[in-house]
Amino acid sequence: MLWSSIVGQKDTIDKIYRTLQSGEGSHAWLLAGPRGVGKHTTAKVMAAALNCEEGGCGQCLSCRKVIREIHPDVLFIEPEGNFIVIEQIEQLPTYVLLNNFEGKTKVIIIDDADRLTPEASNKLLKTLEEPPPDVVFILVTSNLEAVLETIISRCSLVKFKPIPLLEVIGFLMNKYNLSYDEASLAAKLSRGILESAISFASSPAKKERRSTVLQTIQEIDRMDLASLSFIAENLIEEIKKPLDELKLRHKGELQDLKEQYGLKDIPAHVRKRLEQRQKRELSREEHQGFEEVLNILISWFRDIILLKETDREDLLTNQDLILAVKEFADLFASEDVFRCLQAIEETKQSLRFNVNMQLALETMLLKIHEIISIPEDAYFRG
Repeated sequence: MLWSSIVGQKDTIDKIYRTLQSGEGSHAWLLAGPRGVGKHTTAKVMAAALNCEEGGCGQCLSCRKVIREIHPDVLFIEPEGNFIVIEQIEQLPTYVLLNNFEGKTKVIIIDDADRLTPEASNKLLKTLEEPPPDVVFILVTSNLEAVLETIISRCSLVKFKPIPLLEVIGFLMNKYNLSYDEASLAAKLSRGILESAISFASSPAKKERRSTVLQTIQEIDRMDLASLSFIAENLIEEIKKPLDELKLRHKGELQDLKEQYGLKDIPAHVRKRLEQRQKRELSREEHQGFEEVLNILISWFRDIILLKETDREDLLTNQDLILAVKEFADLFASEDVFRCLQAIEETKQSLRFNVNMQLALETMLLKIHEIISIPEDAYFRG
């Protein structure tokens, strides 16, 4: 069953499952909680269950189509750029009235519902008020406070909790055959976000990226200003490397579908759905890659602060770099390290807008360089 693929949310998932099985489920759900705790996966499993004779078996053609996001009766909507705009919502009143192509229930999944523009929110509100009986809306958000109260009031609200760090570590060890140290590093770098931890643990490119980012930040205080632009460009290349891994998986997925249909090519409408989903995944991966680079930097400066303030090595994220952390903790004042963290957080906040990634990185690196640059002879003072 697909339900077993959702980790760390047993009570929440049991409640949703029982409600759907009873046939008394809401016409609109709102799944809210921290990023990466299984909300999007749950939305897809719910859509599969609503169109599966066995409540989400994971094996039938309908379930496989939903999970691959190519089912003709399951519509996925997410931000185009930074927001979900009214043009994306205007289609819904007509779409919900269309006859189902092959499923029992038409499902509309709206990811990042907190990023609906006011106009899009109002348009959605009208559709939520009186949907046809065979239509279910599933909204997903990591920022419940930013969702209109009137939308919340028309949905069955389900809150997801953060997954305990030890549970993430245990899952990675069992599922991916990692050592405790490997699983712990992946879990801590992802701040307990299971989706990100899995992505790091299973991607050689992301492990290489971490090494490059940490090597760069350890040398930045001795770099000249002219090098910063080059360094930012290299970091952008590191962000894009995992996209090649994703493109290879996409290519394999296309071949699998061709074999599934027993054709030289797959039907046009299935290809279109597949291409739309793959485009969303590539865009999401690049955006998350930028954020992951920033999280690596945050883990480095946070470790320096923790060591300076507590002198406890067991609290550090980068356990494989304890000696380097100690060296930097001796060189820099806590105030300067906090200022570096602030510069990174400001860059992270800029992700909500259409920023130029390389320019944002250059600006951040320049600030960090100005904060922690020290005279060369400081390394030789006794």
